[in-house]
Amino acid sequence: MSGLSVRNLWKAYPSAESKDDVLVALEDVSLEVREGEFVCVLGPSGCGKSTLLRIAAGLEKPSLGTVETPSRPSVVFQEHGVFPWLTVAENIAYPLRLRRVPRAQRAARVAELLDLVGLTEFASYYPAQISGGMRQRTSVARALADDGSVLLMDEPFGALDEQTRVVLQQELLRIWEQTSKAVLFITHSVDEALTLADRVVVMSHRPGRIIAEVEIPFGRPRDIIALRRDPRYGEITYQLWNLLERDDAARDDDEEVAA
Repeated sequence: MSGLSVRNLWKAYPSAESKDDVLVALEDVSLEVREGEFVCVLGPSGCGKSTLLRIAAGLEKPSLGTVETPSRPSVVFQEHGVFPWLTVAENIAYPLRLRRVPRAQRAARVAELLDLVGLTEFASYYPAQISGGMRQRTSVARALADDGSVLLMDEPFGALDEQTRVVLQQELLRIWEQTSKAVLFITHSVDEALTLADRVVVMSHRPGRIIAEVEIPFGRPRDIIALRRDPRYGEITYQLWNLLERDDAARDDDEEVAA
């Protein structure tokens, strides 16, 4: 197989209020990310998006269900997980060192990735000496060095300012178009999902369920600034917000009935 396959995934945690109760984070989630496809998972805070990604990454075990991928995925988290005691180049090289890639081959791959993410002139800098956007580029390059068939990204640009976020979204699309990896990208931003994805998976409030999948019709490559002038952009934005608002209203109705 290629890409990522999630089947009938459930995740429950022990309740903090009662040892006899559980908190259900994910409820019967199934999705596919095909080879070369960019899928965004969109949903409100606390809906289980990050839990889904952590299970897909093998960092948590599901309560029920399966996750299948042909190789270990590469992961980029919201907090740029770079090692402060290593330079940019050394951070990117880290997964290659773990795999015992020969020195010359490792150096060539690091040079290639530095060029890909636009950090060649900052190779010898330490994380404290570069911007947050550059640190996140370093995280992306290190994930690519890890060379999993699937790239998992958990709101990687959420902590950045708007201008830096747009620049890195465009950079991510450029890099993705060159690598053709399957990408599962977690976001709570309708705009970000619409900008990046081939397909948007919309999740409900907790327990997280998939309530819709929306195909995004814009072609590749994309200019994410010009994209906003397309009349379909506003139409799909409304569609996604409407899905989220309907779920929010349904949750309020359930809480009133329960009360």
